[in-house]
Amino acid sequence: MDYEKLNSIAESEIRDDSGIARGLKDYIFWVRNKLWLVILITVVGIVLGIFVHVKSPPIYQANASIEVERVERGDSLDQQQGNNFRTEAYLGGDAIINTVTQKILVPEILIAMVETAKLHEREDIIKLSFLKNLKSTEESLVLEPRQLVNMMLGEGWIRAVPRKKSYIVDIIVQHTSAEVAHQIANGILEASKKNVEDKMNEETDVNVKLANQMVSGAEKEILELGERLSLYNACFLRKAMIDKTEEELVELKKRYGPKWPALVEAENKLQSHMKSFNTELNQVSVISPVEKEYWDNLPQEIDKVINVQNRGQFITAELKSKEDLRNGLLSKIDSLVVGTKSSREFSVAMGSVLPEFPVGPSFVKTFGLFFVGALASGIGLAILIGFLDPSIRTVAELEEYTGFPILGAIPQSKEPVQQTVKKGSRTHVLLFNNDNHSPTAESIRNLRAGLSFLGDKEDRRTFMFTSAVPGEGKSFASANVANSFASQNEKTLLVDLDLRKPVQHNILEVDRSPGFSDFISNQMSFEEVTKPTQNENLFFLSSGSRSGNPSELMTTENIKKLLSSIPDDFQRIVIDTPPLIPVRDSLPVSKLVDSTVILYRMGTTHRKAITRILKLLNENNADPVGIVANAMPTMKKSSGYYGYYGNYYYGNYAYSYYGSGSYYGEEEDQEEGKSG
Repeated sequence: MDYEKLNSIAESEIRDDSGIARGLKDYIFWVRNKLWLVILITVVGIVLGIFVHVKSPPIYQANASIEVERVERGDSLDQQQGNNFRTEAYLGGDAIINTVTQKILVPEILIAMVETAKLHEREDIIKLSFLKNLKSTEESLVLEPRQLVNMMLGEGWIRAVPRKKSYIVDIIVQHTSAEVAHQIANGILEASKKNVEDKMNEETDVNVKLANQMVSGAEKEILELGERLSLYNACFLRKAMIDKTEEELVELKKRYGPKWPALVEAENKLQSHMKSFNTELNQVSVISPVEKEYWDNLPQEIDKVINVQNRGQFITAELKSKEDLRNGLLSKIDSLVVGTKSSREFSVAMGSVLPEFPVGPSFVKTFGLFFVGALASGIGLAILIGFLDPSIRTVAELEEYTGFPILGAIPQSKEPVQQTVKKGSRTHVLLFNNDNHSPTAESIRNLRAGLSFLGDKEDRRTFMFTSAVPGEGKSFASANVANSFASQNEKTLLVDLDLRKPVQHNILEVDRSPGFSDFISNQMSFEEVTKPTQNENLFFLSSGSRSGNPSELMTTENIKKLLSSIPDDFQRIVIDTPPLIPVRDSLPVSKLVDSTVILYRMGTTHRKAITRILKLLNENNADPVGIVANAMPTMKKSSGYYGYYGNYYYGNYAYSYYGSGSYYGEEEDQEEGKSG
C-alpha cells in the first residue's frame, strides 16, 4: 500500500475529501440513520409554522384600476393578422403602458399622496408582521413622509401590475389595516391624476409662452414686410407712370421731330419719373438689408423697373404666410388656455372600495413553507452529520481507506447482555456456549475460515489480535476465534498479553494468576501457568499477577521465551494484546507472530486511529494480514444468509478520537472497587 499517503493522512486533519467518494446510497443511509432527527425538526417546523400563522396579523387588500389612454392603435394589442414581428407602433404601445405603470410607483407621487392624506400621522400606519406583532408596544412611531414611502416600497405594500392583452393596470395595496389599504389605493389614483395634470399645466404654460414668443416674432416680421411692401407699392405706382409716359413718348416721336416742345416735355417727364423710381427703390434698400442685398446681387441686364412687380408679389405672399402663422398661433394659444386640462395618459377604470375580509396570511402557504423548510433542514443536517462523521462507515470504505483486505465482518449484537463487554462477568462473550447459530457466531466461523485460508497451518500458527484504541472488540474476537479453532478439534492456546487490562480470565472464568507475568518474573514453567477450559481443545495462558511495569515484561526476549516454550502439539495460538496507540506493548509480539489481525469498530473509532496503527506496524516491519470490521448491523435474513456483508452500513454513530482518555483508567477503577 501507499505508506506515504497513509502517513500524510495520519499527520493531517480528517477532511471531507479524504479519498472516499460519497454517493446517493450514503445520503439515503445518513437520512435513515438520523430519521428521528429529521422527524423531530419537521415536527418543530410544523409547530413553528402553526404558531407563526396564529400570531401573524390579518392582511387586507385594496384594489384599484386605471386604463391607459395614450396607446397607439396597431400596437401589441391590435396585432396584424399573419404578422408576428414587432412594429414600431408595437414598441411604442408597450413602452407607454410600462411607463404609466412605473410612474405610479414614483416616490415623488407617493410622497405627495402621503402628505395630502397625512398618512404618516396615523397611529396604525405601520404594517404589522409576525415579528412586529410579537414586539408591539404602545409607543407611537413618528415617521417622515419619505421614510414611510421607503417603507412602502421596501416592504412591498404597493404593486402596479399591467394586465395581459389589455390597457388596464391594476394597483394592489396590502396592509394590516383595511382602512389604510383603502386610503392608499385611492390616494395613489388622486395623486397620479394630480401629478399628470400639474405636468400638463406646466407643459401648457411652456407651450403658451413659446407660442407668444413666436407670435411676437411673426408680428415683427409682418410689420417689416408691410413697410417694405408699401415702398414697393409706391415703386409699382411710379412704374405705372413710367409706362404711361413711355407710351406717350412713343406716339409723339411718330408725329413730331426731336425738338418739338411736347416731345421734349415728355422726355423730361420720363426722366423725372425714373429719378423718382430710383429714389423710392433706394429707400427700400435703406430700410431693409435683405432688399439691399437682393438688388445689389441682381444682374445688370435685368431691368429693375420690370422686376419690381415680381419682388412685390413675393413680399405679398410672404406677408400672407406670416399672417397665417400668427393667426394659427393665436388660435392654438386660445385652445391651450381655455381647453380641458384632463389626464391624457390614463383614466380611472375602477376606484378602490374598503375591503371587508382579509386575504392573508394563507395557512396553506405558511404551513407548506415551514414544512418544506423544516424537512429540508432536517435532511440537510442529517447529511451534514454524515459528512462530518470522522469514522469509517462501510466495509468497502475501510478496505479502500487502509489498502488491506477485510478478513471478516462481525455484526452488532442486538442482545443487551452481550453489549456489556467492559463490565462484570464475561461468560456470555463465548458465543458457542450459548447460541451456535446466531449471526455473530456465523461471522466468527467466517473469520476463522478466513484466517485458516491465509496459508498452511505451519506458516499461520500464531495470531496476534490488536486494535488501535480500547473498546474495539479484540478480546471478544480473539476469545471466540480461539474457541472456534478448538471446536474444530484443533488444539488451541489462548494467550492474554494485555497486562494492563486483562479480561480473558473473566471470559473463561479462571483465575488471573499464575500467568505470563509469573512465567517471566517467577520463572514458572509453561505447564504451571497454563490452564484448561470448558472446551477440551482450548487452553488458556492468562496475563498473570499484576506487574508494576508491564512494558518491561513485554520484551522481544520474553516473547521469544514464551513462544519457544509452547509445545508443538498446539496447532493454533491466539494472542490477545493491548491496543497499540495508547501503549506500544504489542510491537514486540507483532514481530514474532505469523499473522497480525486488527479489529476496527465501525462507526465509532476515528479513521486516523486505524491509519496510525498501520503506520506503527509498518515501521516495525509487521504489516497485518488483514482487518476485521466489528459492530456491523445485521440486515434482514434472506435465503438463509445474513446480509452484513451485502449492506456495508453501520448502525449508530459515535465520535471517539484516538489518544483521548487513559488506558489505565478502567483497571485502576476496578482495583479501587476491589480494595474498597
